[in-house]
Amino acid sequence: MGHRPRTLAALLAALLAAPGAARGAPRWERLSWTGPTDTTMTVSWTDDAAGTGQVEYRPAGGGAAVTVPADGVATGSGDLDVTYSATLTDLRPDTEYEYHVYSGDRWSDWYVFRTAPPAGSCAPFRFASLGDNRGQELFGYYIPSLQWDDVAVALAAERPLFTLDTGDFVYDGANTEQWPPEMDSTTPLSRVSPFFLTFGNHDDGPGQGAGANLNKMFAYPTNNPDGVEDYFWFVAGNVLVVSLSTYTFSMDAQIAWLRGVLEDHRDAVDWRVVQFHTPIWSSGVHGSNEDDKARADLLVPVLDDYGVDLVLNGHDHDYERFHPSRGGYGGRPHVWTPLPEDGGRRGIAEGPIYVVTGGGGALGNPIFTSTLAHSASGLNHLNFVVVDVEGGTMRVTTRDCGLQLTSWTSADCSGTIEQFTLEKASTVCTGGADADADADGDAGADGDAEPDVPADDGATTPDVPPDVVEDAPRDTSALDSTTDAPTDATTPPASGGSGCGCRVPAGRPAGILLLIAALGGVFAARRRAR
Repeated sequence: MGHRPRTLAALLAALLAAPGAARGAPRWERLSWTGPTDTTMTVSWTDDAAGTGQVEYRPAGGGAAVTVPADGVATGSGDLDVTYSATLTDLRPDTEYEYHVYSGDRWSDWYVFRTAPPAGSCAPFRFASLGDNRGQELFGYYIPSLQWDDVAVALAAERPLFTLDTGDFVYDGANTEQWPPEMDSTTPLSRVSPFFLTFGNHDDGPGQGAGANLNKMFAYPTNNPDGVEDYFWFVAGNVLVVSLSTYTFSMDAQIAWLRGVLEDHRDAVDWRVVQFHTPIWSSGVHGSNEDDKARADLLVPVLDDYGVDLVLNGHDHDYERFHPSRGGYGGRPHVWTPLPEDGGRRGIAEGPIYVVTGGGGALGNPIFTSTLAHSASGLNHLNFVVVDVEGGTMRVTTRDCGLQLTSWTSADCSGTIEQFTLEKASTVCTGGADADADADGDAGADGDAEPDVPADDGATTPDVPPDVVEDAPRDTSALDSTTDAPTDATTPPASGGSGCGCRVPAGRPAGILLLIAALGGVFAARRRAR
């Protein structure tokens, strides 16, 4: 699949071109788990018309192929057409398979996926996280992200076992015309790595549950009281992953459900990862909680009490990591304690580590400064997070993909914003290496991964002593006196989209505004000509 044109002339020519013919089938291969992660894999794809499809798979490197039938179900108007889905079962844990799909009288190419290690295993694996891949809507037209395709290709090259997307995949989830270009860009990643997208404020609609385009496009677990795909959990090896939806279904009910899931897995996993879109803590444009303190008052005590290790959020188009912290909501004092070794980048965490990774391709914050006292590192570049897990060691590396719109050729994700390592004694592993035997904690899940490195010079790394309490903010003039949250003085747009994320903070480079305005004018002229 080719990349979008990157010279301004070619870009304008592509925007002015007449709509293309039917895309053909099959397309947008995408993996997920709807059952056990070590013995199943769900394969979905899109075709132009309803019919009968199938998945053929075999052990990587050859062997007897197995065929699984898949029936197509109407997805929506435009290029969303028909979704095919099939679940492969009785697979071997921690094993690579080759697969291809058939529909519309055509076979796709062969691709490779890997099943997860068995639950409770210490076998090493890698997963990834990022978010806010979306483009922008102007004058009634959708301009896809100019660099999400490059970020997705770079992330696919990291070979994550699965990928978590913290939301805002499109600008208006109810608009079926906005999904195809972003699905085009996502496919090099989603066809080799199970891709789990949570609802951002731009992704919902039309309707909730099965009626939403997101749920029509992706197949996710329905292991919750509502029986929907909007929020779910799964276990891979010794890691529990829980995905919440801050924009669909009752968040109060989800938090109560989360407490039950964490309680059920209290002794079953070493690591607990929770993802949802709107961040608890953020120095970005939207700030902490987007004025929903009541939600945080319920959620933060659960994250604290059940030993959640990593909280992954998006919404602000930047990267920010916070020191391990507890409280700040629910009537509890806010206390944070930097990791004890390597300048706050390694050791046993005293509380959850909150990470904002909203740099998947949307227009970035033009100016970023960490304004919260417990912020450990931050940068307004496109980014994604790679997490290597092995027993009691979790090493988190943040890739630097550069500033949005600084290159018309590609987004270069070869840089590193920072790396930090969490350590604990593994208590549940039934086999494989245990991190307790690795005293230096540097043994990662992938032998070619980078060693611990200091933060990039562009990132801000506040020097905060351990056991700091909430009465020591860096800049009290910008903080809410109750919750540490920076005051958001910007105003939402008069119309368009499904909420925030399209504000233009003071200081945005004039060149970007002129380019967006020019593209908007091109779209408007094209619409008038129809």
